[in-house]
Amino acid sequence: MTIIGTNFIEISVKKNKPVVKGMKINNNLGIKSIEKMDLNIGASNQVGIKFVFEYVTKYEPGVADMKLEGEVLMLEAKDSVEEVLKNWKDKKPIDEAIMTNVMNAALTKSTIKALIFAQDMGLPSPVKLPRVVQKQK
Repeated sequence: MTIIGTNFIEISVKKNKPVVKGMKINNNLGIKSIEKMDLNIGASNQVGIKFVFEYVTKYEPGVADMKLEGEVLMLEAKDSVEEVLKNWKDKKPIDEAIMTNVMNAALTKSTIKALIFAQDMGLPSPVKLPRVVQKQK
């Protein structure tokens, strides 16, 4: 299993009102769909899977919403592709190793983009960032 790309297909960021003290930030990542993908690379034809994901950040109560929709593209053996598609259709669990790689790729790309958008919109970081703290003497 090889991830060959992660890209966005839709991005929406809306700030509804000023940031308020005590605001809650909720992040969620989910897979919306899984599709077979045929790739023509040079003279060879390879099969893969396209995982469509959605990453949503909500700044509550009603301060802002961020939605990033994208695709994780993965090359995979034909047998494995058929099994993943069948399991998805039958609402059965997908192989843990595959889903771990897909979710990590989507989470990494989305979190970085969400940090940038939060900064551009004057919103707090959607994830906790490390900080340097002075030691007490």
